[in-house]
Amino acid sequence: MGETALLNWSLNQTLRLLIILTRVAPLLFFMPVIGYRNLPSQLKILFALITALVLLPVVEVDPGLLDGSPLSFVVLALCEVAFGAILALFARFVFAAVETAGQMVGIQMGMGVAGVMDPQFGTQTSQVGMLWNLTAILIFLAINGHHIFFSTLAESFAWLKPGTLHLPQATFTAVMQGTTHMFVLAVKIMAPASAALFFSHVAMGIIAKTVPQIPILIVGLPMNIAVGLIFAGLSLTYLLPLLIANFEMMARLLPRLGMGMGG
Repeated sequence: MGETALLNWSLNQTLRLLIILTRVAPLLFFMPVIGYRNLPSQLKILFALITALVLLPVVEVDPGLLDGSPLSFVVLALCEVAFGAILALFARFVFAAVETAGQMVGIQMGMGVAGVMDPQFGTQTSQVGMLWNLTAILIFLAINGHHIFFSTLAESFAWLKPGTLHLPQATFTAVMQGTTHMFVLAVKIMAPASAALFFSHVAMGIIAKTVPQIPILIVGLPMNIAVGLIFAGLSLTYLLPLLIANFEMMARLLPRLGMGMGG
């Protein structure tokens, strides 16, 4: 009798762990920093499993959700993947704004072709974009921004029962507003360096017209690179409070977005 009870308890715990894992894994695979494309998948899976084991005695889930047909489990998994993807997409807007700003400044500097691989998104970006992106990651970790995801993840089981995802109009509106804010934030980040490069281009044009003997194409490229790098470095002091304010706003809006998908 005792062995049977132990077997039933182990089966229930295994089913609960599997349900929790269907929500934990997508969010960790998609979230910034931890969801790096270059990070080994084995490490992500191990981290997701450890997180699910930590949440197992904390959250309440019904193991009976897996008693149905295989199709019901597929629907549950798809709902959990969509839930994690929407939250991670909303959080990535800040990092995407930083990368977009760096890419635009790099093009203005004349370094559009001299790109490097971004480890977070797996795409090519400029050196300025990489500098600002790494700065954003360090600020995000320094203010314990990753705790936002873990707290939202743990509390989401109270808002949203696994497999019962709701996508109201407010969710789509929030994602569209986040996209709009991403471009506005990118303009704010690139404004100092972009303005300096604009005036540098204007000055080079005036010099080319007034003193045509100066080889402006030879002089202008290193000049623009120097001006861009100087103001990109000076922008770091301006970048710190701006990103902290946006990460704090993300910490307030991310749980609300999750609650909205809970109906």
